[in-house]
Amino acid sequence: MTDSTPVGRVAAALEDAGYQRIANGLRVGELKFQFPAAFVKANSSAELIVVADIASESETQLTRKVDGVARALDIASSTRSLTLVVTGPRPSASALETLGRVCRVLPTGTIMGADGDQVLKNWLAVLLPLSLPKPESVAGNSLARIHVAAQSLDETIKRLIDVASLGEGAVSKELYSIIDAAAIQAQEKTI
Repeated sequence: MTDSTPVGRVAAALEDAGYQRIANGLRVGELKFQFPAAFVKANSSAELIVVADIASESETQLTRKVDGVARALDIASSTRSLTLVVTGPRPSASALETLGRVCRVLPTGTIMGADGDQVLKNWLAVLLPLSLPKPESVAGNSLARIHVAAQSLDETIKRLIDVASLGEGAVSKELYSIIDAAAIQAQEKTI
């Protein structure tokens, strides 16, 4: 069963992106901090992400906890950057400013509707890996559009476009032959 709470949805999105949830609460040195969820990236990132629900605690409490984590990381000489994901109602501007002094703050707002997961991914985009389109589908469509647009171009440009589907080597070879032909033509005109 999936957790449909805002914190649960954030946790699921981060876990899907390869973040590991910190079990048994967040510990920095000898201090233990209580957050609904905390994450680190498995191997490649020195980022610590804590998730809080502003609906279940006051802005003042949250500010104190996050400030405590930031100070504990400093005292421990940690190189981890701190990111706070805030679910629920948007914190006040002054709370966001105060929190933003010690960490990166990503307020997600209220996650509702059928497109809630996509909206959440947009809010968390800075933490999630990029998803690029498949190269073969892009290359095929782009090349077809280029061929259509090339109908009104010079013959030498059309030759380059025609060999583009064969790869970089074919384009380089064709470009060299075009340059050689132009150089020979220029030399013949001067004689």
